Order: sequence, then structure tokens, then C-alpha cells
Amino acid sequence: FWVARMILMTGYALGSIPFHTVYLHGTVRDGQGKKMSKSLGNGIDPIDVANEFGTDAGRMALVVGTGAGTDSKISLEKIKGYKHFCNKLWNITRFILSNTESYPCEKNFKAFTAKDTELQKELDTLLTEVTNELADLKFHLASEKLYHYAWHRLADEIIEDSKTILGNQTPGSAPSEASEEEKKSRAQFLHHTLRTLITALHPFIPFVTEELWSTLPDTKNLLMVEPWPIKENS
Repeated sequence: FWVARMILMTGYALGSIPFHTVYLHGTVRDGQGKKMSKSLGNGIDPIDVANEFGTDAGRMALVVGTGAGTDSKISLEKIKGYKHFCNKLWNITRFILSNTESYPCEKNFKAFTAKDTELQKELDTLLTEVTNELADLKFHLASEKLYHYAWHRLADEIIEDSKTILGNQTPGSAPSEASEEEKKSRAQFLHHTLRTLITALHPFIPFVTEELWSTLPDTKNLLMVEPWPIKENS
């Protein structure tokens, strides 16, 4: 109703319209699906969320899986889950930076192994999908895909595989049998992937990603002014 009123009033008074695109989300309900109200006392104060879990955790809890026009449920347990995701990003960044110190990031590196080339194609496909979904205002799908790639693909699978290639730094671990070319290729892939992932997640978790970006070597500008990793519909 507010949108309709603004259009009518602006059209009447100014002969124009105030906006050309409107994104309508549904009602945010509590964890049991009940509408939040003062009488029920089931509301969640965003200031309390920011103080306890961080602002980015609250943002992700509101966006992931919430399609336009559909009601969504939110609870402290859900928000806490995305706080764990933010912590996971710190762990991913820490691992990559500490295990690739011998291989500084080369922006124009091309000598990837066949395995890392396939991983790069997989990441490029993901970015194309996410870019197109953002252009179509499907924020819930874009954020969910980035979440699953970061946690389940990169952290659970690719990084675990990278430990055997780069050599696990845990005392007593067996040394890596990978060639120097394989080590350099995987290190460069991890460098590129980390920068790409942090950039793609920035619209959803701007505070954590901006701080992570500042820890990367050779980053001079703020992340918020960095270009998007790929062009739309590429």
C-alpha cells in the first residue's frame, strides 16, 4: 500500500513516478511461523542481533532462501548458523594465506593443471549463475549458492584436497608428494578463488568481507569499490 500511495501522490503532485522497480519481500515471522508483534513479545531486535551475532549474520539469515513475496521464518538459532558461516570464511582465509606464503598471488597466472582448470571452470559457472540471478533479483538463490560453494565445496572438499597437494602444516604430517607445478597451480587457484568469493559475497555480508579483503596482500582499495568478478550474462 505504501508503494501504491507513493506512486499516486507523486504522479498527482509532480507528474512523475518515484521509482521504476520495486522488490517486495514477504512478512518476516518468528521461528514458529507466527507474525511478530508486541503483544506476543516474539519480535527480534536487530540491534541485539548485531551485538550478539554480528550484523552480517542477521543479513544472511534474512536473505538466504527467502524468495520475493514469500513469508520467511527467522530465529536466533538460524542467525547463529550464519554467524558460524562468517567464522568459516575467516578459517578459509586463514588457511589459504598461511599455506600459500611461498606462492604469492599472480593475477595473470595461466599454468593451471588439468584438475585446477576444471575447478576454475566450475567456479566460473557458479559466478555466471550468481551474476544472472542478481540481475533477475533472485537474491535468495544467489546467496544460497555462494553459501554452499564456500562451505561444502571449497572448505569441505577443495581445501581438504589442497592439504595433500600443498602439504599439511600439522606437525608430524606426511610431506606432500605433489610436484612444484602442482603446488603452484593449486596455490594460485586458491588465491584467485578467495578473492573472487569474498567479492561475490560482499553484497550479502559487507562487513566481514571488507575486513577479510583488508588482510589480503596487495589490496589497496576498499572492496566496496572493486569491480564485480564477471560481467552480466557472460
